[in-house]
Amino acid sequence: MSEVLEAVEHLLVTPENPPQDVDGMDYERCAALHNAILKYGWVISGRDADDFDQQSRPWLELHPQTAEDDFLHPSILDFFRNARALLDDQQVNLFYNVWGINYSPRGHEYCFPDVDQSLLLYGTHPSLASQIDGMYDQGTHKAIMHFDITDELDPEQPWQPLESILTVWIEMIQRCKVVALPDDLGTTTNAIAEGGGILEIPGPRQDPLTGAKRRDFQMKPWTIVPWTPKDLEESVELWGMLVKSIDQKMGLEDSPYAVQLLDTHTLDSALIPDGFARKFLSQVPRPRFKYIAPGLRIPTAEDFIVQPLIDANWQQQDEDDVPAILLFRGDALVDADELTWIQASTTTSKCPCGVYLSPCDQYNPYPQQDGFALILPFNLDSGWAKKSDYGVVRANDDLYQSGVNPYNPRHPAQLQAFLENAYLQIQDGHWDVDGDGVTGGLDLWKEADTAEKWSNYTVQVGPSRYW
Repeated sequence: MSEVLEAVEHLLVTPENPPQDVDGMDYERCAALHNAILKYGWVISGRDADDFDQQSRPWLELHPQTAEDDFLHPSILDFFRNARALLDDQQVNLFYNVWGINYSPRGHEYCFPDVDQSLLLYGTHPSLASQIDGMYDQGTHKAIMHFDITDELDPEQPWQPLESILTVWIEMIQRCKVVALPDDLGTTTNAIAEGGGILEIPGPRQDPLTGAKRRDFQMKPWTIVPWTPKDLEESVELWGMLVKSIDQKMGLEDSPYAVQLLDTHTLDSALIPDGFARKFLSQVPRPRFKYIAPGLRIPTAEDFIVQPLIDANWQQQDEDDVPAILLFRGDALVDADELTWIQASTTTSKCPCGVYLSPCDQYNPYPQQDGFALILPFNLDSGWAKKSDYGVVRANDDLYQSGVNPYNPRHPAQLQAFLENAYLQIQDGHWDVDGDGVTGGLDLWKEADTAEKWSNYTVQVGPSRYW
């Protein structure tokens, strides 16, 4: 971790260091986290750390008229006095999709019809969000990153203390999901050639530390990657924990697994490109049982090659692009045309239910190769099944998903979340096993829509959890 982020490690929100109960915003904590992110981007882009304090200014110093706005709670003004900003020509944005503080009062009466105490706090670029609101409510002193115009603001959404949002962004940097890049990466500089004329000198294409590339529409110096080595490492580890847990419940003796889940020939035949899915499937061992979760089978080579959402003529347009991949197959079929997240060149009208790795598009505001969707052959419509935001599960592919994400643009839950949940279901005795693995069949998923069991099927989103 860099010295800049180490300096605020004690301010990050954790279970042991939760948000404090203060009158208004915890402005000192929030400003310190805000400034650390901005300074980190400044330093990694190639600028001198000592110049940051000279080149940056307190935001309120650059916008002194705001000090006269009696709409603002005193703690917000204190935040503006302490949070630093850079001039536009510095080309150092706060985060990969947020260019910085962009204060504007009110304007959300539809969300707060009685008393609108909301304000726009952060602004983002239109190419990375359909809505440019990083909102703060002075009534509750909580914030939400409102990136999607189709998610109309609602006081019942999971608004969070600002320090929690800033903590998640720092966690994303620490995990290398979001990467600050040196200015010369992916750019071309001009020099005078010895014989006269202009010589174009290309900079490095990838960051030597993380392998990250500069995206065409990013906000300098930041980029976001579709998966990280830590994502792969933890997914492989959770697979091992889940398999071992099922083995133990089956009474199987510990035995080294020598056979990989899927070999190179199978992955090639299924048109699986290089990336998270290929590395995961070739690194994890093949279990000695059939069912990894209720009604969901461990893929055999024969099953896996028949990928219902990958057309035989599919071609990868960019190394970050991957199609939807069926991972754990169920025996029932569902209507493929109802699955709006599928971005595949396929004409199939039906596809098996099961766990799919979601498609990844390099132009998505939150590209993700390790996202998943559990597609059930029925809807959960009693009203008990909940997403992470405690919104009701409406569709047959909503279970385990976040709903409104207060930290980031909407994106699928990570495969890790499914593996972790399955492991806990086994460990806590909620799922049973027999000689074929996990029992219960597909109908067992209906218990996620009951008053007694719904909480066993949600994913926690926030600091130290999933984002």
